[in-house]
Amino acid sequence: MKKIRGVLLLIFFLCSGWAGAQSFEFDVSSFEISQIDSLPLSPFIFLLPDRGEWGLYYPGENIVLQYGSSKDGYVSIFDYTPDGKARIIKNNEPIAEGVQRKIYGVVSGPEGVERFLMVLSDKIIPDRLLVEAMRNPSRIEEIVGYPVLLHYCRIQVVTERRTLAPSYISFDEVPGEIPAGGKLKVRAFLSDREGNALFNRPIYWEVNQGTLDNYETQTSTSGAVEVWYSAPSSLESTEVILKAYFPGDTIYEEAEGEIRFLVIPEKIQTTIVLTPKSFHIAGGEVLDFQAELRDLRGKPVEGRSVRWEASIGSWEQEITYTDEAGITTNRLYAPKVAGQETVEVKVSFAGVKNLLPSEDYAYGTISGLEVYPKEGLYFLDFTSGEPYTNFEHLTYWGELLSGYAVNPAWVLSLLDGEFIEVGFSLSQPLHLGALYLWGKAQDEVFLKIILNDQLIFSGRAAEGMVSPSEAQMIYIADYLKLGNNLLRIEVESSQGLYHLQRLLVVF
Repeated sequence: MKKIRGVLLLIFFLCSGWAGAQSFEFDVSSFEISQIDSLPLSPFIFLLPDRGEWGLYYPGENIVLQYGSSKDGYVSIFDYTPDGKARIIKNNEPIAEGVQRKIYGVVSGPEGVERFLMVLSDKIIPDRLLVEAMRNPSRIEEIVGYPVLLHYCRIQVVTERRTLAPSYISFDEVPGEIPAGGKLKVRAFLSDREGNALFNRPIYWEVNQGTLDNYETQTSTSGAVEVWYSAPSSLESTEVILKAYFPGDTIYEEAEGEIRFLVIPEKIQTTIVLTPKSFHIAGGEVLDFQAELRDLRGKPVEGRSVRWEASIGSWEQEITYTDEAGITTNRLYAPKVAGQETVEVKVSFAGVKNLLPSEDYAYGTISGLEVYPKEGLYFLDFTSGEPYTNFEHLTYWGELLSGYAVNPAWVLSLLDGEFIEVGFSLSQPLHLGALYLWGKAQDEVFLKIILNDQLIFSGRAAEGMVSPSEAQMIYIADYLKLGNNLLRIEVESSQGLYHLQRLLVVF
C-alpha cells in the first residue's frame, strides 16, 4: 500500500475481502476543481462521507465513504485534494442495481476542502479517457463520449485543532397551525455571534412528518435559505418538527435550529342519527330521545356538544354531550294541547376544526286529552293513575300500576281473563277507522279484540316497556256500524301481564 497525500484509502468490497487500490496523482487546475460543485447530482447514485457533507476531519482520523447505485453499471471514483492533486480510487468497478459499498481510509491532509466525484457509466471507460475526464470534470461527458451519472461530496480537512466561533440558526415566524395537505414556506438564517450573515454555507434539513422540496440548501449573501414544506394528509392533529443543520467548517462551529407547528386534520363528514324517528304522545307526557354521532369512517365522536330543538314542547337540556360511544340522550316534555299538534324535533352537531356539521330530524304528534263530544276521536288514558276518557261506556277489570313505561306513567295491568270494554257511537257510515294501543306484555300474553261481537284481532302481544313512540294499530273500519259500537279487549296468559297505558279509536 502506497501512502500519498490526502486520504490513505483502504478498499472494502462486500463480496470479497480487503484489497488495495493502485493510486496515481495528477495535477488538476483550481478552476476545474471548483467546477465540481456545479455538476448535476444524479438521484440514482450516491456518495457520502460518514460525517456527512462538509464533515470536519483532522489528519490521522478515520473516514468511511459509502456509495451505491440503483442502476447497473461501472463505478469510478476520483479524489481531489486541497492542493490541486487528483487520483482515481475506483476504476470501472462493476456494480449492480441496489448494491451499496464502503471505502475505509485515514485522513492525512493537507488542510482545505477535499472533494470526491463518483461516475457511473454503462460501459468500461478506457484508462486514457478516465484520467482525462478526472482532470477535466466540467467536460466529462464530452471526453467520454456518452452520458454518465455523477455524484460528489466534500469534506473539510484541518491540520490544527482550533477554537471555532459559534454560529446560530434562526427562523422567520411561521403559523402555529397549517391544514393537512397544505404548503408552508420556511425561511432560516445562519449568522455569527454578532448577527453577521454567514453566506455560501450548507444547511441540511430534516422533518418528522410531511416532505420538503429541498433537503440540502446553500445560504445566500444575506445568510438566508428557503424551503417549501408540504403537509401530509391527516385525520388527527400532528406535531411537525422541522430542523435545520449547519455542519460547521474551519471557522465556525456547527449549529442546529428547529421550529414546531401543528398539521390540522382535514374536515371529516359526520352523521348524527336521532331515534325515535316518529312518535305520538299525549299532552303533558315526556319522551326520551337518543342521538348517535359518528364520523365518515363509522368511528364514534366522543365529547362533542349536541343541540336539541323542538317546534312544540321543551327539552330537559338544550345542549348535551356525546359519550365514548358517540351517544347522548335528552327528554322532551310535551305541552298540553287542544286537539292534535304536529311536532318537529331537530338535533344538530355544529362541527369543530376537523369535523363537519350534521343534523337529523324526527316527526310526531301530540294529542290533547280534553274530553269533548266531537265524533271521530275516542280515547282512554291511564297515565295519571286513573282512567281519563271520552268513551260513552267504560268497563274494565285490572289493576293500576306504575313502573312499566319508559316515561313516569301509570298503566292498567291485566291478568289472564281480565278485560277492557268501551262503547262509542257512530252517526254516519265511514270507510276509515283504526284502533291504537299503547301497551306491552310481560312474558307471554295473547290478546283478543272483539268489535260488535266480531273477532277482529287475535295474537301475541309484543313484550317490553310501554313507550309513547310505539303503538299497535288495528284496522276496524269494516266492523263499525251506525249507532252504538262496543269494543272489548281480553287477555289470555298462563302467567304473564299486559300493561296498557292508552288506547285511541279514530275514524
